[in-house]
Amino acid sequence: MKPLKFSQFGIMSVGYQQYSLEYCFDSIADSGLKYVDFWGGATHYCAFDTPVDKRQTKVQNIRKMLDERNLRMSVFTAEQLCLYPINVASSNPYVRKNSMDIVKRYIEDTKEFGADYYFAQMGYGLFDEDTELARGRAVEALREITEYAQSLGVKMVMEQLQMYESNICYDRETLRTLIDAVNSPYLTACVDCVAAAAAGETIEDYYQTFEKINHVHLADGAPTGHLVPGDGSNPLQTYIMSLEEHEFSGSVTMEINNQIYFDDPDKATKRTANWILENPLIEDDR
Repeated sequence: MKPLKFSQFGIMSVGYQQYSLEYCFDSIADSGLKYVDFWGGATHYCAFDTPVDKRQTKVQNIRKMLDERNLRMSVFTAEQLCLYPINVASSNPYVRKNSMDIVKRYIEDTKEFGADYYFAQMGYGLFDEDTELARGRAVEALREITEYAQSLGVKMVMEQLQMYESNICYDRETLRTLIDAVNSPYLTACVDCVAAAAAGETIEDYYQTFEKINHVHLADGAPTGHLVPGDGSNPLQTYIMSLEEHEFSGSVTMEINNQIYFDDPDKATKRTANWILENPLIEDDR
């Protein structure tokens, strides 16, 4: 068994969306965490708040801000769910083409950020259409996206979502279907522990399904909610033990993403970092 280390943990910046990016990075750095899973959404950075001709400067400034605080971007997670008009599996060809163009820009940004991974998403279909048609569009899009990412040397991870987020990929089997269909080392599995709990699955189930897991989203829940550890009832220690039994060597994003924390994300981040440090299963390697 190989213990997880504090240095493997980071936090997603989504909880700071009502604060400045400077405040966000200062808060995360002050918590002792070294990794940021950078959420690509307004008001921090996304395709809808940054003109194309100013994009490279903005990306360079973000990377400089991270470097100045001794932070590293583990993953660039650009928002692509229903609140944002990005859907690579859309039945509307115009939406699908625009979505693909935006995702390719995000992959270019990932390279400029120096992030370990771009967080790929499969999109979603309408609930009153044939799901296999939507899944087919998703596979076609993911193949094109992965080919483009490979041409730039950008690796990607992809997780299963919850059914309300995507009717294309909502458990380990539907995730495997997509990843197997793309069949590229540049698109590998991430496990979202909250989505797994919602589907009645465990980390061990994913290790039985995938040869390797490169990234994990961890949070508490009941079973959903993306809560600070201790605010829910999900078996977080069991998840950690499963990762350690399989000698997980990737990065772990603490995905604290719930509106109850949005007024004081600094407190939520520090509580999360303290939980990691005080966890007897996790090695303090600071």
